[in-house]
Amino acid sequence: MENLVVFDCEVYPNLFLICFKGLESQKVITISIKDKEVLSDIDIATIKSIFMNKMCFGFNTRNYDIPIILYALKKMNPYQIFNLSKNIIEKSQYGWQTLQSQNLKIPESWKWFDIQEVAGARSSLKLYGARLHSNKIIELPYDPTIELNQEQINNVITYCVNDLDLTINLYERLKDQIELRAKMSIEYKENLLSKSDAQIAEKIIKSKLNISNVNIKQPESFKYIKPNFIKFKSDYLNNLLKLILDIDFILDDKGSIQLPKELEKETIVINNKKYNLGIGGLHSCEKSITYYSNDKFTIIDKDVASYYPSIILNCNLYPKQLGEKFLKVYKDIVMRRLLAKKTKDKVTNESLKIVINGSFGKLGSKYSILYSPNLMIQVTITGQLCLLMLIEKLEENGIEVISANTDGIVSYITNDKVKLFEKICLDWELNTGFELEGTKYKAYHSRDVNNYLAIKFDNTTKGKGIFTKDTLSKNPQGTIIFDSVIEYLVNNKPIMKTLKECIDIKKFITVRTVTGGAKWNEEYLGKVVRWIYSTQGNTIHYCKNNNKVAKSDGAYPIKELCDLPIHIDYSKYEEEALEIIKLLGLKL
Repeated sequence: MENLVVFDCEVYPNLFLICFKGLESQKVITISIKDKEVLSDIDIATIKSIFMNKMCFGFNTRNYDIPIILYALKKMNPYQIFNLSKNIIEKSQYGWQTLQSQNLKIPESWKWFDIQEVAGARSSLKLYGARLHSNKIIELPYDPTIELNQEQINNVITYCVNDLDLTINLYERLKDQIELRAKMSIEYKENLLSKSDAQIAEKIIKSKLNISNVNIKQPESFKYIKPNFIKFKSDYLNNLLKLILDIDFILDDKGSIQLPKELEKETIVINNKKYNLGIGGLHSCEKSITYYSNDKFTIIDKDVASYYPSIILNCNLYPKQLGEKFLKVYKDIVMRRLLAKKTKDKVTNESLKIVINGSFGKLGSKYSILYSPNLMIQVTITGQLCLLMLIEKLEENGIEVISANTDGIVSYITNDKVKLFEKICLDWELNTGFELEGTKYKAYHSRDVNNYLAIKFDNTTKGKGIFTKDTLSKNPQGTIIFDSVIEYLVNNKPIMKTLKECIDIKKFITVRTVTGGAKWNEEYLGKVVRWIYSTQGNTIHYCKNNNKVAKSDGAYPIKELCDLPIHIDYSKYEEEALEIIKLLGLKL
């Protein structure tokens, strides 16, 4: 995408500020008015020209900045703009509500998009910046309700420009997703640049079905309907099935499904292994386990390919308000995606993956035309019961299942039963119509079902939870700690050797949000704090009650990235790594 410009606004009672920064030129333009001033004709022409001739983007611009800018363009002074800003924030207004209430309209000639929904997680720009290890994290320097002097205004401009840099960092992380949305926008003749995965799914399915809105009437409660292929052998699991069939699934005031108390307290036990059912998926209850493949045993992971889409299609499930024509549209999308995956058409594969995954998420949103909580229950409960069928059959034949999670299981198999294991899996596929994908592991280390590390025979790894790479939805917790554990488990490399060989400060950083803001040695740090452990460190505290911020003993705040300090406390990181190894049930 060319001619990209990032923008952001700041509003105080006596200040309206808008800043632009070109991604290629790195040129910054700031336009501001103070006290009772209004935007000049030249400034108005400049703002309009940028939006018409460049592709502008920002963070939360749809709900805040765009309405504020359009209001300012009506030659409102900062006090008037501040009152609108205050109203937007206090009422948590959506952009369309503000536009409607102020009789504002976004010019069709303006080119802009918002990256907030693309990012997915509901986090602040500062938190995204910290997760991305942006160079500098600056908190809003002054209470947004006070009037500013000139020195303070200069500091707010510095703050706003730094926010532009944080937004650019976030854009760079999302660049592939945004470019994919640009290509999808052309294909579907719909502007999808600012949409989340779920929003894109709804837009495309609406377009394919040629509908705008539908009348949705959901019952306050409903029951699960069992597909014919779900059958258990044991009385124990048949009684569980009867319990599920008798349950009334109830919607709360927000239209979301509540986990029935009968399931909340139900722990399933198969051959001394415990499992929990839930609204989202099946979870085993193991803790601190380690297994190795050797000349007697093999570890095999079996995941169901496209599990939830397959359940929808195999069971002919569709939102009642859309009718059976939904299935034809949905099947076409799934088949197109599978073909694209097979032919290595990455763009089509990834775009249709967005539609498939996003559409399932919309089943639980009462504001969506796809809203169908009973269908969501049909999918998730069916998925869990099918896995329990497989687990029952394996355990019945002396094959140990060591973990189960939503769409797959991990088994520990004596080598003389590997063929039997594969036969049982094949029979299950034939009975259910689903497809299993298998991976063999050299070792499997699990703190619990949501935090594990699997080592493949080529020494590559698959991890979850603490063993995954930093993402936009996950706060860094000293990545080097987990890197050192992985190096120890895969290559038998000493923990301290890995720690001391690393010179990247980003690997040592911990990030945490602190409600009401944090302080360190009485220095205010803000609501998003990041630190390393240091021999010169001290505890970080909450400003509001002076309570200790969790795991911050020995913390040394990092407001701006720098070289790794010589006072880094390696022993603290080693201690954390050893604790993880201990939680895996291992000893050094």
